[in-house]
Amino acid sequence: MQKSNTYFSISYLSFLVSCFLFLGSDKLSAQDGTINTNTSVSSDITGKIMIVPFEPKLYLSEIDMKVNEQTKWNFVQIRENFRHQLDNQLKLKLQSTGTVLSFYTDSAKTWKDLMYTYKSTNLSSDLVDKPTDASAVNKKDSGIKNGEIHVEMSTDKKFMNTKITDKEVLNYLNSKYKSEYFIFVNELDITSVPDSYDISTDSYKREVGVHYSIIDKSGKTLNAGLLSTKFSSKENNPKKIVALCFAPIAATISQKLSDIINPKPATTNKK
Repeated sequence: MQKSNTYFSISYLSFLVSCFLFLGSDKLSAQDGTINTNTSVSSDITGKIMIVPFEPKLYLSEIDMKVNEQTKWNFVQIRENFRHQLDNQLKLKLQSTGTVLSFYTDSAKTWKDLMYTYKSTNLSSDLVDKPTDASAVNKKDSGIKNGEIHVEMSTDKKFMNTKITDKEVLNYLNSKYKSEYFIFVNELDITSVPDSYDISTDSYKREVGVHYSIIDKSGKTLNAGLLSTKFSSKENNPKKIVALCFAPIAATISQKLSDIINPKPATTNKK
């Protein structure tokens, strides 16, 4: 991930981007965001399914310079575009499963609750094929510590998984927003695929990886893992990258939740 903005021009950000840039500060810096005990909220920002976008620091990308060359967007604009568009694709795909609430619906009313959610959760590096439950104590030397990402060395494939450090946050969100299921987007990676160069096309493969956790209102992890899809290095248009990669990943997450909420009846073989 490029942490320097020196190669990008400074430009004016829209209200939405400015708001979410403020949202993206570390969890510890949000401790002054007190939560109003009055949990009444208008029905237009309630939803059975709540999408929790990834924290801005959990955006790991190797393509921002190329995207900048085409769009002239700076680093923050590129990151916030991908962050918002991933959220938007999830909302679009999940609508067939139930009513959906996004923190982007009304940032002025919900940003404190997003900060509260970030403060009440942590991340751990789990095996893709053996994700631990959201309420389990993480004993591994990995995850978010002191505002930095720590991952233990291992050859096994891992992903960033959400851990609930304060289960009261789920009770609060359920009471206020009527949410029963929570889609946590834990991290977004956009990286190059090693040894994928094609001399005939003078291009190589890139990979979009979305780390996610599906948690119910009781704090139980229903599904979690890492979904990825590939695209060509010649494609630097953010809109096309979203269509090629974000849309199918969002559809898969939606299908996983749908299968959990509405399981298909078991079939029996007739003799």
